[in-house]
Amino acid sequence: MKKDPYEKLLSRKRKWTPVKPKAGVFKAGSAETIRRALAIRHMELPVGEFIKEGLEKDVPKNARKLLEDNVVDEIRHDIALQYIVDAHGADTKAENEAMRLRDAWISHPDHTITKALVAERAIFFVLLPFFRFTGDPALRTVSADISRDEQIHVATNSLVCLSLIHI
Repeated sequence: MKKDPYEKLLSRKRKWTPVKPKAGVFKAGSAETIRRALAIRHMELPVGEFIKEGLEKDVPKNARKLLEDNVVDEIRHDIALQYIVDAHGADTKAENEAMRLRDAWISHPDHTITKALVAERAIFFVLLPFFRFTGDPALRTVSADISRDEQIHVATNSLVCLSLIHI
């Protein structure tokens, strides 16, 4: 019997727990850029909210369990990235800019699942490899953990968006 694509994605998920790190050393010259990129963590919880809102609309019934689990992942991502910021400090200007970006995404009229998909593809798929390349051991570990989740999220949201075209 062929497994449902959402069940397949759910079975690929790995659980992990954020850990408070001690600040390590970033690749030389990258600290300012890393702090600016870390400010984008403020998009994690809105992405989860976009998915929650999408659950209130027409999404495939067989996708709901996976989507709900993905919302929990976004909370975990936010916690893990905040731990990194707590260890290394924040860039106040970048934090304020990230909040403005977050507010613009929230107010955008697109379907919430589409907004989640685009944010994960356009923001996190770009930043996470940068964190792995330039970060300290804790940031490299967190970015690898989040990357595994984001692959599932993007696949899920892509399938949901395709199904919404056909509804």
